[in-house]
This record gives sequence, structure tokens and C-alpha cells, in this order.
Amino acid sequence: MKTIKIITTALLFLLVGGGVYLNLKEKAAIDNSKLPKKVELERGFQRWITNAKNKNIEVSADEFSLLEENEIYNTRWMKVESIDKPGKRQEFNQTLEAHRNIDHIVFSPSERIFLDYRNIPREGYKPNEAHLYGLKEDKIIDARILECVNDKNCYFDRAYFLDNDVFVVHEVSLANPDDLCPLKETCAYTFKVHLADLINNKRWIYESEEKAFSFSWAKEEL
Repeated sequence: MKTIKIITTALLFLLVGGGVYLNLKEKAAIDNSKLPKKVELERGFQRWITNAKNKNIEVSADEFSLLEENEIYNTRWMKVESIDKPGKRQEFNQTLEAHRNIDHIVFSPSERIFLDYRNIPREGYKPNEAHLYGLKEDKIIDARILECVNDKNCYFDRAYFLDNDVFVVHEVSLANPDDLCPLKETCAYTFKVHLADLINNKRWIYESEEKAFSFSWAKEEL
């Protein structure tokens, strides 16, 4: 009887424990499918929502859902160098200073990393590419960190850091990137929110419901 009781208790523990594990796993999946609260409550996101609504674009945090999850570092588009190499510290400081107080360039709280998401051609970068540059420990990171999926009907319109390692980038792009839509015509667009974690090399892309407007209007008004 004692042996049976022990076996029964063990099975019950496994079933309950397994159930808890599955519930936690399911909860994590559900939580991950929606825009995280840390983004929704961020001042930069709230200002973006308010601006869109003031321009008669109804959008809310609740409608964003996870589109994909992937890594952000790509060795093909990334250069890493030690700041201790001769001349690199001076070059690093000069690069930082050259990018301060410019629209569509944001710095991390530490002021040691910046994200350049200007929608213009820059040296080595296209209008639909975001450039990350900065110092992590003793390494200088210089990377094409994001790319808009469509180089014509797509642009990054806002960005901000949540802390020194996590940043958010907003994107406006065609709902179907394979569509062809003249820039002044009304078509189906969506808003995307890129949440990037430099420490864990993760990027989550959240997408809104479809909205109807023209690309030219969005770039001018949003």
C-alpha cells in the first residue's frame, strides 16, 4: 500500500507540475503575442499614438500583434572593433559628436550609442536602413541594424531607447509589401513596432491592423 501511495503521489506531482509548466508556457506565448506594456506605457509610444489620432488615424496598442521574432545582429552588415586599437577612441568620440542634435537620430540614456533612422541616403546606408553605432563594454559596434522591407512605400518614422540596451523603432509600410502603390494614392498600410534587445540579440516585430492612407500624406503628416 505504501509503495502504491508513493507512486500515486509522484504521478500526481508530475501531472500537476506538468500542468503548471504548460500553463506558464501558454501564458508566456499569449503575453508575447501582444505589444509589451513597457512599450505601450513608454512616453514615446504614447506621443506617437496621440499624434496619429490627431491626424484622424485610429490606432491603439491593443491592436498590435506579434508578426515575427528574430535575431538583430548580422555579421554581414556589422563591424565590431576594439576601442583600444590605436586611434579608435578618438574616432569613436568624433563620430558621436558628429551625430548629436540631428532630427531622426536618437541616443541611448548613456549617450554612448545612437540610432540613425533618417529617411535619406547616407554614406553606406540607404533611406530604408537604420544605422546603429556605439560602445558595448570595450567594443565599438557599427551595424545596419534594421531594414524597411520595401524601399519605396516604407520608412521609419520614430525611434526611442527604453534603456541602454533596448530600443523601439516605428515603421510605416504597405500591408502587402509586394503590392505596387503610387505614393500619392490611398492604399492599405500598417504600422510596425520593432522592439530590439541588444543584450539578448532579439527583435520582435509587432504589426497593427490595416489603415487606409497615402504614403505621401503619411510622410508629411505623421
